[in-house]
Amino acid sequence: MPDVFIARYGFLLALLLALAGGSGPTPHASAADKTVLNVFILAGQSNMAGADSEVPIPPGFQQTKADRATRFTMAPLPDGEQSRQYVPWGEIQGHQSKNKLVHGPEVGFVRTLYAAGWNDVAIIKVHANFGRDVQSWPWGEGGALFDAWTKFVDARLAELSGAGHSTRVCGFLWHQGIDDAIHGKLAGHYERNLSDLIVALRDRYAGERTPFVLARSVNSRIAQPNPAPANNSSMAIVRQSQVRVGESMPGAAWIDVDDLPNVNTHHFSANSQLVIGRRFGEAFLNLQRKADD
Repeated sequence: MPDVFIARYGFLLALLLALAGGSGPTPHASAADKTVLNVFILAGQSNMAGADSEVPIPPGFQQTKADRATRFTMAPLPDGEQSRQYVPWGEIQGHQSKNKLVHGPEVGFVRTLYAAGWNDVAIIKVHANFGRDVQSWPWGEGGALFDAWTKFVDARLAELSGAGHSTRVCGFLWHQGIDDAIHGKLAGHYERNLSDLIVALRDRYAGERTPFVLARSVNSRIAQPNPAPANNSSMAIVRQSQVRVGESMPGAAWIDVDDLPNVNTHHFSANSQLVIGRRFGEAFLNLQRKADD
């Protein structure tokens, strides 16, 4: 009788046992879970990292549906995943910097996209600073930061593919330039360097008109401690170059952050970072609509 019972009802028992254990993680995504992820690559220096954008505790970081629905990973360069600040794939919930909870523009950005109907978003963010002693632009193709950056991005995309997802890079966000103004000699090459970088990134990861949105750097007192009425300081040259790139390159745009209050010289608060992220999102969506027309 037991053998007859097992033969007749064994499949049902197996199904019930599988359902009972179904709340745990599975090593491979099912066909239904394998989605096409909309990937955005974010890069820049301290303001992209969210430096000094301390999240007040309490209440702490207040997650929204958009934050929980987004995949996020981040690391400083050149160390990448070897850094203690490396954030592996997870939800957006802020990250640690100097023992403080902070976040960058990714929060306001994904919330803006989510409100516009974008789902299955994945953010890969890197950040780095460089000193006055560099001989060439390290962010450029073949530079130390570019090589570490693309290595990090390639590895994170491979992780998504390994989990069964298809990916498409939908856009780039950029907040960098004060280092070039502080360096001085690099300021005059900023327009060409950034233009070449946009072409290199699009060639490697996306299409020739994939949206690229940059934030014009604030007028840092470190780079320009004294007024420059003639508007010919290295900081002014970088800012002018950023506007020209944003207005002349196909599929590019720039956002203004001058009206937002600064903390610790040229950084932004958590609330200001939310505004910056929203402006990034609105600029991206505007570029996307133009591309669709």
